[in-house]
Amino acid sequence: MQVINRVAARNYTKVRLVGEETNEIVSVLEALSRAEEAGLDLVMISDKGDFPVMRVQDFKKVQYELKKAKKKQVVQELKEIQLKLNIADHDFQTKINAIDKFLVRGDKVKVVVRLKGRERENPERARQLLDRVITNVKCKPNYVPGPITMAILEPVK
Repeated sequence: MQVINRVAARNYTKVRLVGEETNEIVSVLEALSRAEEAGLDLVMISDKGDFPVMRVQDFKKVQYELKKAKKKQVVQELKEIQLKLNIADHDFQTKINAIDKFLVRGDKVKVVVRLKGRERENPERARQLLDRVITNVKCKPNYVPGPITMAILEPVK
């Protein structure tokens, strides 16, 4: 979206003027005069098609509302927590606290259980550790199939 002034209006002869009461094709000069009478700006919505689409509105107000709407958006991140199979109880509780903190903030958490050496012979133990994590945390689990034991935890809404 951009504001059209007299200099930029030279590029167009006729435009489609849209608004609450209007949806018509008029000359650019007439659209500019309507905007000036109303004390507002002539804003180009789209320049695609036969005639560019323009609207008479307060451009600063529209920019402010777009900026305000962008601030309200919640960005959801994917955090990763790695566990080893032989984890001490206190370390496990620390990881659970970190997962809780991420889920309360609204982020997704990817929990990965690392297996080394002979631990790879018993992937069931890794699955049991993942189940233990899920029972300690209030979340919606999504198990990811594959050679690495992992699950993506989503906050409960």
